[in-house]
Amino acid sequence: MENKPKDLEVEIFVHGAICFAFSGRCFLSDFLSCRSANLGDCVQSCRWSYNLYAEEKNNPGEFMPIETSQYGTSIFSSKDLCLMKELPEIIEMGVDSLKIEGRLKTEYYIASVVNAYRNAIDDYQKDPKNYNVTKYLAELEKVKTRGLTTFYFNDRNNNDIQEYGGKQYNENYEFGGKVVEYEEEKSIIEIRNKLQVGDTLEIIVPNQIKPYEFKIEQLWDIETDEEIVEISPGVKGQKVKMRLPIRCQKDWIIRRKK
Repeated sequence: MENKPKDLEVEIFVHGAICFAFSGRCFLSDFLSCRSANLGDCVQSCRWSYNLYAEEKNNPGEFMPIETSQYGTSIFSSKDLCLMKELPEIIEMGVDSLKIEGRLKTEYYIASVVNAYRNAIDDYQKDPKNYNVTKYLAELEKVKTRGLTTFYFNDRNNNDIQEYGGKQYNENYEFGGKVVEYEEEKSIIEIRNKLQVGDTLEIIVPNQIKPYEFKIEQLWDIETDEEIVEISPGVKGQKVKMRLPIRCQKDWIIRRKK
């Protein structure tokens, strides 16, 4: 960065899904589904499972299946990039902005990841000597959908980059809902997964790395105001009334512990 012109802004990609092909040159999606990745309409063909076959050159036309499981293999599927541990180095390099991938991701994913990096940046700049990456990584673990890797940031020979299972997962947390309207007694929540009395929820508070944890004590039907025990997202935009433990703003995200 020493030779960088003063008026040149530099961006670095720090977190999220890595495209299998060269950036801006992936034609898999276009060929397989007529949706161009280069126009922002990728169907993420590299995440699909494929059946592979080998043909011995002396026996043309005889194909032998190559499988890693009954579902095929996901040889194009990479792990997600995560440079949270390397953040101090990146900041000291003089990078102007950090890029976080969020294509086809939910508001829950974006809110969680951006909040983690925003807090990490601010905390490091305030007190670099006492910077501790543990709490930020803990937040990312709650929302990750694949394994995490640093790719080639530290090691050009890094082989820990593939997600051969190809499946997205998060065993411990999921998108619970988001705040539509806050009221001290009964707030309106748009739900994204099943909620029931007794569930443990976490409110993601902007500019605060530690979420606010609480249990659902009561739920009320959005139409009748009658008390209910559980609710499932049967229709788009399904809402429920719930008492929140802290004052929240519209669109704040709530995660549910499985």
